[in-house]
Amino acid sequence: MMDPPTVNVQQGATFAMNVLISGAQNVYSVPVQLAFDSKTLQVVNVSNGGFLSQDGQAVAIVHREDPSTGTIQVNATRPPGAQGVAGQGTVFTLTFMAKTSGRSMVTITQGGAKDPGMQAISVSPAQAAITIQ
Repeated sequence: MMDPPTVNVQQGATFAMNVLISGAQNVYSVPVQLAFDSKTLQVVNVSNGGFLSQDGQAVAIVHREDPSTGTIQVNATRPPGAQGVAGQGTVFTLTFMAKTSGRSMVTITQGGAKDPGMQAISVSPAQAAITIQ
């Protein structure tokens, strides 16, 4: 899920968008690709949301943005040898800057979760609507 699902923001302002997971079982890593309108939004930061580190384990957040295509790939992963975690929470937080007025969707276009054996765990797609004034 994306939280909040809708955002109204002024041009030039920054805002945070959380990528959430719920009902998770044995999750070790969460690799996702998100799409957004790079004419209206710019990624400023990606930070750990706490879900994968709920037991005190360090979490590596790796991200690669491609402004020309309006995509960002983010992978949040627990340390090697760590067990998976369960429950719900924020996997990571994206901070965007609103560049110009308009509308943009932020959509998870690919992704899911993986268990410690790197087997895929299915997740539902999500998106959020951003309005910039």
